[in-house]
Amino acid sequence: MRRPLHIWITFLACLGLLLAAMAWVSWHTLALERTREEAARDADQQERVRLALWRLDFQASALMIRENARPRHDFRPFHAPEGLVNKTYSNVAKGEVLVPSPLLAETPEHVLLHFQMDSRGQIISPQVPQNGERTLALAQFVNADDLTRCEQRLSGLRELLAQPAHSIAPKAEVSSYWPGSRTRAPAPTEPLIYNRQILAEQASVPRLGLDDSKPLAANDANLPRNNAWAVQEGQMAAQQQLQLSSAENALRSRAVSAQAEEAIKQQPMIKMKEPPAKILPQAVAAAPKPSAKPAEKIDAEMDKAAAMPLPAAAPAAPAAMAGAFTTPQQDGFGTSRAEDAKENAATLQSEVSSTSSRPFQGVWLGQHLVLTREAVVDGARMVQGVWLDWPALREAWLKEITDLFPDAHLEPAANVSLGTRPTDDPLRFAALPVRLVAGVIQLPPLPFWTPLRKSLAIALACVLLAAAAVGLVLHGTVALSERRADFVSAVTHELRTPLTTFRLYSEMLADGMVTDEAQRKTYLDTLTGEAGRLSHLVENVLAYARLERGSAKARAENVTIGELLDRIFPRLKQRADDCGMEVRVHATEADRKTPLHIDAAAVEQILFNLVDNACKYAAPRAAEPVIHVEADTSGKFAMLRVRDHGGGISRSERRRIFHPFHKSADQAAHSAPGVGLGLALCRRLATALGGAITLDAAHKDGACFVLSLPK
Repeated sequence: MRRPLHIWITFLACLGLLLAAMAWVSWHTLALERTREEAARDADQQERVRLALWRLDFQASALMIRENARPRHDFRPFHAPEGLVNKTYSNVAKGEVLVPSPLLAETPEHVLLHFQMDSRGQIISPQVPQNGERTLALAQFVNADDLTRCEQRLSGLRELLAQPAHSIAPKAEVSSYWPGSRTRAPAPTEPLIYNRQILAEQASVPRLGLDDSKPLAANDANLPRNNAWAVQEGQMAAQQQLQLSSAENALRSRAVSAQAEEAIKQQPMIKMKEPPAKILPQAVAAAPKPSAKPAEKIDAEMDKAAAMPLPAAAPAAPAAMAGAFTTPQQDGFGTSRAEDAKENAATLQSEVSSTSSRPFQGVWLGQHLVLTREAVVDGARMVQGVWLDWPALREAWLKEITDLFPDAHLEPAANVSLGTRPTDDPLRFAALPVRLVAGVIQLPPLPFWTPLRKSLAIALACVLLAAAAVGLVLHGTVALSERRADFVSAVTHELRTPLTTFRLYSEMLADGMVTDEAQRKTYLDTLTGEAGRLSHLVENVLAYARLERGSAKARAENVTIGELLDRIFPRLKQRADDCGMEVRVHATEADRKTPLHIDAAAVEQILFNLVDNACKYAAPRAAEPVIHVEADTSGKFAMLRVRDHGGGISRSERRRIFHPFHKSADQAAHSAPGVGLGLALCRRLATALGGAITLDAAHKDGACFVLSLPK
C-alpha cells in the first residue's frame, strides 16, 4: 500500500475529535474561572463596602452619641439649675444663679449651630445669647467675631426653616399633621410643607402648634425666656395635665374591661353575658399583652406625660384624642374599624410615654443635614436641633475610606417619616440618612497566565506533543512498511535476474550444449559477474543491517589519503572497466600525505558504492566516460569528491536518494540494477566515521558526491 489514506484519515479524525473535546473542556473551564474571578471580585467589593460602611457608621455614631449625650438645658445660652445651696446651707431659689451652656464658649467640630424651637416657632441658639445674656457672654465667654458668625448662621437657619420643603422630605406622610401655612397652595389635597414642619415631624412632635398663618413679631424670635413666659407655659401644661388625666382613667378602665373579657374567653365552661362582637375594639387593642410594660412603668410614663402642654394652636389634637376613646362605628360588613382605633391608641401612647428628651434623628432640609429631637424643657415640648456642616463632615468622612474607595462620595438619602422604617438600602448609614456611592474601584488587573490557564496550556501542549508523537510513529510505521515492501520487491527482482542467468547457463554447460570454448568462457565470465553482483548486493544488505542493529565494529587505523586511494583504486578501476568507464584520481602531494585515523574498509566501501552508482546511472548518458575521484584537504575536513559527466540527479529525486530501499519493483525493473540501499549505506557509514556525505547541488555537469572525513 503506497498511499494509506484511510490510515491518515482515521488518525486526523481522532485527532480532530480529541482537539474538539479539549477545546470544549478548556472553554468551560475558563468560563468557570471567569465566574470564580467575578465572584471573588464581587466578594472583595462587598468586603470593601462593608468595611467602608463600618468606618463611616462609626464616625456617624460617634457624632450621634456625642449630641445625644447633651442635656436638654445645654440648648439655651444660660439656664437656672435647681437644688443649689449657698455657703450658709440655704437653698438658692431657681433663677438666681445662671450656668452658661458648654456650647456657648465652643462650637463642636463639624457643627454650624445648635438651636431650639418652641411651640410658636421661635428659634434660639445657645451660641447666640440675647439682651443681658449677650452682654454677659461677650464679657466672659465668647468674642465678638465668633458671636457675629453664629448670628449670621442663625439668620441663615431661620431662612432655611421658613422655606418650603423639597423632594428629600416625604411630603405625603407629613402633610396631614399641619393645619396650614403662610402661603398655602390652592389645592387642599397637597398643602405646602415648610422645612420647620419637616423638622418638627422628624423630632416626633407631629402636633407642635406651629401656626404659619400668624406672622411673628420682628423681635419675637429673639425674646429671652422670662418668668412671664414660664407662667404661660405652666398654665398650658396644667391644662394638658387635666386632659391627659381623664384620658388615662378612661384608658385604664377600658384596659381592665379588656382583661376581664380575655379572662372570660379563656374559661370555656362559663357562659358569657355579652357576645364577643360587643367588645370594644379600642379596648381590645389597648389591653395589655403578655409582653406589655408593667403597670408601674405605665404609671410612671403617665405621670411624666401629665406635664406635657397641649398647644392652643392645634385644635385637632383634642378631637383626635377624644376619638381614641369613642366607640368605633360598624362598617357594612359588621366589623369595627380597628385600624383607626389602633392608630389613635398608638398616637396617644406615644404622647403619654414622652420623656424629657428623645434621641436625635437626622433629616435633610434641602441640601442641609440637621439633627432634631423632641425635648421637654421647663414643662414645655421643644424641638432641639443641630445644624451640621455637611461639606466639612463629608470631606472628613471620605478621608476615612480613601484607601478603599478613592472615587467614592456621599449623597443624601430619603428622610424617614414618623413611625416608618428606612428603605432596605445596603449602602445607607445606620445612624443618619446618608448613603455611600462607592464609585469605580480600580482593582489590579488579573494576570493573563493564571495557574488554571497555565495548566490548560500545558495540557494542550501535551496533547499536541502526544498527537505529534503518534503521527510520527504512525508515519514511521507506514514508511517502514512501505520501505519493507519496496525492499522485498527490489531484492526479489535483483535476485531473480542473476538466478535466472545462473540456472540457464549452468544447465546449458551441464548438458554440454556449449561446445565452443570461447563461448563457454563467455558464459563463465557472465556467471562470475553475476556472482560478484549478488555478492555486492548481499554485502550491502548485511552491512546496513549491522549498522541498524548497532553491531558493526569500527576498526580505526592511521592511514594517509594517498595510501587509501592506492588501496581502493584497483577495485574502482575494475568496476569502471566493466561498464566502459575510466576512473581518474586527482590529488596533490600534500593531499596524499594528509594522515587520517579512520576505518579504511568503510571508506573503501563508500567510494566503491559511489563509483558503482556512477557506472550504473551515468555511463549510458555520460558526455565523457570518466569518473573523477578528487581529494581536497585545504579545509577543516578532508574532502573526497566523486563526480561524473552523466545526466545528474533530478530535483525530485534529491530528497529520496539517501533513503534506504527507495526503489520499488517497478523502478527496479526499469532502472539500473540495485535495491536503493547504496547511498543510504554510504550516509550511515560516513556518520559512523564522524563525517558526512552530501550531494553538491552546485555541480551542473553530472552528479557530484562529497565525502567529508575528520582529519
